[in-house]
Amino acid sequence: MSDGPVVSGQLKKFVFRGKSLNNGDTRGDYLEIVIPELLSAGYSFYTWPSAPLLAWYLWSQRKNLRGLRILELGCGTGLPGILAAKCGAHVTLTDSVALPRSLHHLSGCCEANGLIPGRDVQILGLAWGLFLADVHNLRPVDLILASDCFYEPSQFEEVLSTVAFLLDGTDSRFLCAYQERSTDWSIEALLQKWGLKGALLDLDSLSESSGIDYRALVEALPEYPDSDFSEDDQSPLEVSFNKASDHVRKITTKLNNNQLLELYGLYKQSTEGKCNIPRPGWLDGKGRKKWEAWRSLVDMPSDEAKQKYIDLVQKYDPECELVEEAVPKQQWVAVSSLQRSPEPDLSHDELSLLDAARENMGELVSKLISKNPAIKAQRDKDGLTALHWAADRNATSALEAAIQSGCDINAMDNSGQTALHYAASCGHVNSTQILIKAGAKLFKDEDDCSPLDLAADEEIRNILSA
Repeated sequence: MSDGPVVSGQLKKFVFRGKSLNNGDTRGDYLEIVIPELLSAGYSFYTWPSAPLLAWYLWSQRKNLRGLRILELGCGTGLPGILAAKCGAHVTLTDSVALPRSLHHLSGCCEANGLIPGRDVQILGLAWGLFLADVHNLRPVDLILASDCFYEPSQFEEVLSTVAFLLDGTDSRFLCAYQERSTDWSIEALLQKWGLKGALLDLDSLSESSGIDYRALVEALPEYPDSDFSEDDQSPLEVSFNKASDHVRKITTKLNNNQLLELYGLYKQSTEGKCNIPRPGWLDGKGRKKWEAWRSLVDMPSDEAKQKYIDLVQKYDPECELVEEAVPKQQWVAVSSLQRSPEPDLSHDELSLLDAARENMGELVSKLISKNPAIKAQRDKDGLTALHWAADRNATSALEAAIQSGCDINAMDNSGQTALHYAASCGHVNSTQILIKAGAKLFKDEDDCSPLDLAADEEIRNILSA
């Protein structure tokens, strides 16, 4: 999760109207909420898809909100909570305690809607699953809100354990809107474990009874002529880049891990420039790989990164039209895994040994080493060899070819990690087995961690312990 510097943004307006009167008069209840969205590769700087839906439901129940004690978890830009506060609820907005810039931006979202933090709303940093004093002080609440908090399976239980603690011994309710990202992801077992019961709300019926069409809820105004967020001064490249980043969200499930990470790295380079954050610790395996992918782009100019990003999106989905006239809705790259892919459209003659290893081109790996044996020791700026890249990508054909061609099986990168560290931490069973069979040792890296310490799962640990 990034909490890095912000480079540009846009204002988005959400308009909520009451049910039309019989004579066609649409006057009456009306609420406008403006959210400043920042084009930063951070989860909390833009409005996720489920937030307007949750806000719409709250709007349909607005007469029941006044005076309620409402807590929103992982609120990002805070759209649902801001709406509840505007409808008279006593609202506490929370997001990750590890993202101070995100909490500061949340304060700005409140102020943009006439809500003063500390007076009209409360803002607090939390760590899901950790029941510190701040969490105890949040009780009692009448209603807990969350939208799109179930996006990372490893955090499902942390979210629900926090909810269970806050609901324990009360008549409170947890109202959650989420986007189903995989049919394999479920919270049913966790609900049972934490003594929670859930029910689905029929939005179509609610829409008919309230007179609100939730599908037409959001009216996004893409530009404000007098605002710093206006697109009037954007170049055609910037407009196309924004359109491409919006489109990626729609095709995430169609892309493989390597494609997703390459897009991630280019997006970070495009919006924030050269990697300027310290390398994450060894416990954050995914974070380390994301860091490495971004850092690998070194001093690539922003415009070059944007063009490469646009070209990749067009390559991965040829049917998308990244025309200059398009207006971006939301700028975000969803990254589900953390590996890196080389530059596209290179011919075989232009590929280096490291490129061939990343692309799992076993025959080319053998050919290149046979032609020039000295390149067996070739490394990138982070000290990664062909074996490291092949292990990281689970490129088994390239991995076997590199081993058979005499590459050092225990070569270490700049952090003291071997190819076996990479295969084990990524959970690549086949690559781990190949390396062990070839004689790879369980050396420790600079953080005093062996491949066994970093093993992604029990199967990898069993292979390394055999």
